[in-house]
Amino acid sequence: MAEFHGLILVRKVSGMTSHDVVARLRRILNTKAVGHAGTLDPLAEGLMVALVGEATKLSQYILEGNKAYHLHARLGVETDTLDITGQTLKTSDILCDEAKIREAGLAITGAMSLPVPIFSAIKINGQKLYEYARNEQEVKIPNKDMTFWDVEFMSYKKPEAEFKFKCSKGSYVRSWIALLGQNLGCGATMSALTRTWSDPYYLDQSILLEDLEARLKAGEEISAMIPLAVALPAVKRVRIKGHDQTLLGNGQISHDLRSFLITMFDPLKDDIIQVVSLTSGKLLALVGIEKDRGFVIKRVIKY
Repeated sequence: MAEFHGLILVRKVSGMTSHDVVARLRRILNTKAVGHAGTLDPLAEGLMVALVGEATKLSQYILEGNKAYHLHARLGVETDTLDITGQTLKTSDILCDEAKIREAGLAITGAMSLPVPIFSAIKINGQKLYEYARNEQEVKIPNKDMTFWDVEFMSYKKPEAEFKFKCSKGSYVRSWIALLGQNLGCGATMSALTRTWSDPYYLDQSILLEDLEARLKAGEEISAMIPLAVALPAVKRVRIKGHDQTLLGNGQISHDLRSFLITMFDPLKDDIIQVVSLTSGKLLALVGIEKDRGFVIKRVIKY
C-alpha cells in the first residue's frame, strides 16, 4: 500500500499492552512512525486510536477527546492495582443488594477530585507512580480532577456489578470503581473494561489487528483507517492555494491568510485551525494564537 498518514481505529483485545499494539502496527505498516492517543491498561479492551506518520504530530489534539467505558466491578475485593491483576489487599462480605449498588453507582457523577491509582504513569518528581510502587517506595498519591456523566447501571450478578459511563479525558475508571466500593462499604476492584468511545470515534468503527493485516494484504479499503485530512473533524478548516500555500510551506503566514483567520477564529472556542490545500486536499498545518504574537504555526505537516 502507499505510505499512510492518519489514524487507525484499533480494537484492542485484553492482554495486550498499548506498546504491543504500537509494535504490531509498526510491523504491519513497515514504519516506525506510529503512536497512540491514549493508553489502555493490559486488562482493558476496546477502542484505541493509533497515529501513523505525520498524524503523530496531532497527538495532543486527539488526546483532548472525552471517553466512554463499559466496566465490570468486582465487589468485596480490594487490590493494590485497583484491578484483578493486582495483589489482594482485603476482602469483605457484600452486604448490599442490587438496588443499593445501582443507587451508589448513579450517585458517582459530575466533577470530582479522586486519588489516581498508584499503578499509573503519572509522574511525581520525575518518577512514574508505578515505579514507586514496584520499588516499594513511599509516595503521596495525588488527586486528579475527573468528570463522569451518563452513568448507567447495567446488571449485578454477585460479586460483579456492571456499569457504563462517559468521562473527561485522563479520568481513571479504576478510581471511580474504588470510590464505588468505598461508598458501598465492601471495597471493589475492576474486573473488566471496554472503551466504547473516544470522541469523535466509536468502537464499532474499529478493526482487530489481525483483520487489518489480512485486509491490507488483500488490497481492500479499510474504513477504520482515517486519512490525515479528516482526522480532526471538529476543528475548523481553511483552504489555501498558490502564494499563500508557498509561504506557509516556508513557515510564514501570508497577510491574506492572516486576515481570513481573524474572521474565523473564536478565542473562546478554538485552540487551532486546520490549513488545508485547496488543490490536493492535504492537511498543511495547524495554526493557533499565542499571546503577544498573534497567529502562529503550531504544526507543519509534510507528506
